[in-house]
Amino acid sequence: MIYTDQFHPKLGIIYGVNTKIEKLAKKCIGHLNNDGFCNACEQLDQKISCGNCRENLTSFAKNIYFIEQITKNIPQFIDNPKNYFPKHLPSLDYLLIFGIHRDLLVGLPEYLKNKKIKGVIIPIEDSQWVPPGLQKQVLEEFERWDIQAAFPRPFCTLNKEEDEYNRIGFNLTNRFDYISLFVDYFKIGKPLISLKLNESGTSIKDAFIVRSAPCGSTHYVLQKLKGIELKNRNLDLSLIYENISKAHCSYPCYASMKYDSLLNESILCIGDIIIKNAVMKALNTEIEKHNKLNWLLSSNFIT
Repeated sequence: MIYTDQFHPKLGIIYGVNTKIEKLAKKCIGHLNNDGFCNACEQLDQKISCGNCRENLTSFAKNIYFIEQITKNIPQFIDNPKNYFPKHLPSLDYLLIFGIHRDLLVGLPEYLKNKKIKGVIIPIEDSQWVPPGLQKQVLEEFERWDIQAAFPRPFCTLNKEEDEYNRIGFNLTNRFDYISLFVDYFKIGKPLISLKLNESGTSIKDAFIVRSAPCGSTHYVLQKLKGIELKNRNLDLSLIYENISKAHCSYPCYASMKYDSLLNESILCIGDIIIKNAVMKALNTEIEKHNKLNWLLSSNFIT
């Protein structure tokens, strides 16, 4: 799907009661706002000064029309989910849902059925948030009401097309063109990057981020890769992997470290793998000229 300059999607965010859930939601909101929320560099033991890697990002603050945390005396079991959802939800195109009570998740499709929502995205950063059976049940309900939906596990696996982390019938509704449009417009989801080398091609000089992880960690990780020696283009993968993992964890990533049986790995480790793969794809492609600079473009660059 192609959007025009006149397309101005309205985004809403609803999140649940939990310190980690709240921190994750605010990270994603902050990244979209581009409001200087990131202070990851200053928090390091080395007290590195900010490199202003986010200063040229587009702010989507004007697209955010609604934010609410569901906190009203949530019982262990909820008989009437509609009593806990917002009473006056504004007209929205997209809704992000972070870590709400399972019973509320069951009632979400019916709550939204007449609200003309184009797409609902429900990131899973902890396997306890959405068990597989519940995920499939809720996805089928979204299909019933003709609402497009995605369940990325974790959020940084969300992609424009079907792949191993985005499977129709489990992670995605049959139609997901509005989900793809969300990824395109807000430039978040599965990281997509290109890298600029120095003149001799022996170290990473700069990075261009086409699409960031929704929490904004991609910018921080790539800042930590600048200056790494490639030794005549023969990659020292262990050094690159070590730097990526350290940066990814220290940003920090709020995904669960517990084993996820669906992924055969922890969700946090999947996030780590996702950014490593993005960097490797960028480094393994041919050098192309771009504005008189040498950029290593990802072979999966999506136009």
